Amino acid sequence: MSRRRWASPAAALLAGLGALNLADAAGVVGRGAVPDLARAGFAAVVLFGICGFGITRLFLPAGLRSREWLWVLPVGACVCALVMTVLGFAYVPFELNLALTLAGGAVLAVVAVRRVPGGVLGSGGVPALRRAGWPFYVALLLACVALIPLFRAGFATVGGEGQDAHLAVGSAIFLQHHYPTAEAIEEPVDRMPLVWRSKQPIYYALGATATLAGLEVFQTISTLAAVLLALSALGFYLFTREVLQAPRWVGLVAMGLVGLDRMVLHTIMHPYFNQTWGFFAMPFAFVLAWWVVKERTRGGVGLLVAFTAVLAFAYPLALPIPMIPILILLWPERRRVRPWLRGLWRGPRSLLWMVPVGFVALVPIRGVVEKGASAYNVVFNPTRTLRNWGGDLTGYFPEPWFLGMDEWWFFVAMIPVLGSGIWFAVRELPRGLRNGLLGVIAFAIVFGIWFRIREFGFYFHFKTLAFIAPIALVLAIAGLARARAAWVGPTAAVVLLLSAFGSANDELARTFDQLPKHVLALRSIDDALPPGRSIRLDVDPQEQNWVAFMLHGQPLCSQRPLLNTSYPHVPISRRADFILTKNDAPRPADALGAPVRRLDAFTLWRARPGLPGPSRCSQKMVQTIERVTT
Repeated sequence: MSRRRWASPAAALLAGLGALNLADAAGVVGRGAVPDLARAGFAAVVLFGICGFGITRLFLPAGLRSREWLWVLPVGACVCALVMTVLGFAYVPFELNLALTLAGGAVLAVVAVRRVPGGVLGSGGVPALRRAGWPFYVALLLACVALIPLFRAGFATVGGEGQDAHLAVGSAIFLQHHYPTAEAIEEPVDRMPLVWRSKQPIYYALGATATLAGLEVFQTISTLAAVLLALSALGFYLFTREVLQAPRWVGLVAMGLVGLDRMVLHTIMHPYFNQTWGFFAMPFAFVLAWWVVKERTRGGVGLLVAFTAVLAFAYPLALPIPMIPILILLWPERRRVRPWLRGLWRGPRSLLWMVPVGFVALVPIRGVVEKGASAYNVVFNPTRTLRNWGGDLTGYFPEPWFLGMDEWWFFVAMIPVLGSGIWFAVRELPRGLRNGLLGVIAFAIVFGIWFRIREFGFYFHFKTLAFIAPIALVLAIAGLARARAAWVGPTAAVVLLLSAFGSANDELARTFDQLPKHVLALRSIDDALPPGRSIRLDVDPQEQNWVAFMLHGQPLCSQRPLLNTSYPHVPISRRADFILTKNDAPRPADALGAPVRRLDAFTLWRARPGLPGPSRCSQKMVQTIERVTT
């Protein structure tokens, strides 16, 4: 067998052994979580596949069809999210919404098979499907790596420490049962958070995946985040192959570098769900922006709009990153774009679709504008504090972590190598494309430094580098593969991958599940108590988000709620019917008699009657943000 034919099986074996090594080092010893995680992942693939097949076959530009299969799931994710949002704002109930979305996808798939030559497999036939095998294999391994904390936990739950996760799970539950702008105090999250006014699309997709899998949303969110990591890696593979014109092995290495990048994994596993969707959409927007210049078709423009819209709705603060190359690429084409835009107006009949689309998009677009304007005013005005933009972070992540490195000395030594690789990758590209990609790198350098020297700039620092550092890695390996000496590219790939494995292993070692079984057990208290029996939470404020989530069926309060964050919190009150404490806490002074119920980690006490003050306990959470200021 030739050396070339040995290369792929050998690479597959090494990749698989590497993933197993990461799982073993992280302490995975059982398979308890596998059935539910596989179920959620399969549901996401089925949902996105049905929604994406027909649109991809009908809309994808001809020049991209050789890798058509790699587009189906990413396109389906965007289509599912956007279509369900349109139907949701049109007052279609959630289950009917999901059924109509799947039915529409199935009908379009049939139309596409009949209209486009090549049958189900398309013009590329079996060879095209076979060529997609290696990228799909690497993507699957990366998804499994991101799920290692849950494999270690032994059941499907929420991984990491990101406190946004309770709002993400609650938002999807809310949209499963209510209109997007409604308020429902009986839910754990009683309305869509005001600062998330644009993010309904991604939570419709999360709710749909959970419904299709027959699982609860908290059992689904981390798996869907891992699927999005896999799709992001496919996006960078396409970026490497279609835009940078690199060979296949470079594309596969690029996938590994992105998927094992420590801060990418941190984003996925903790999970920063909004940021995950924005990161997923970004590389596809890059590819489509370039292809709109090379081969402008209505389908290509439509797909570019879809991916850019998902990125904007999911994470408005990241919108400048893809817009830099998009605007630089399309600016010389502006005169050719104007007639196409004017062609959208075909007389009064165009109002039949423009008015409904404008109506349903008004709330999400308003959210994008609000978020962007509020960020702009603090980012570019050094006299305004960034204190309120810290999120759940308390400090800066080291810059080497964003490039899959742990040590500063290695980071400093590799900067000239990476810089050379980036230049080799872009120097022979068309001018607009080269300037667009260099503009993104310059954006990262300028704003990475700017947020480093700003007090409380760690939130923006993290977001900026988490989006752009993987682009730099991909450009670098593509450029180094073009070096005159044949050994430079493979050597750089091995060095960078080994570094990424070590860095990823460190991240996995410190990442666990944030919603353990002893917190889930609190639902038994909620179920056992009659409705309307108030509970005072005498637990650490930092633990109250998920505790309140699990007890949301009762009026809640606390003497020390979680304050000084953007999260809704329980009201302040001393008087209540019951008191909840941790088992290792002393008996509360306001408790009466023996414990009413004792769980593995919590104890429920009956409160003494006649405690001072009124009872302010309520199912309605206290909103800390009532309006978005700009």
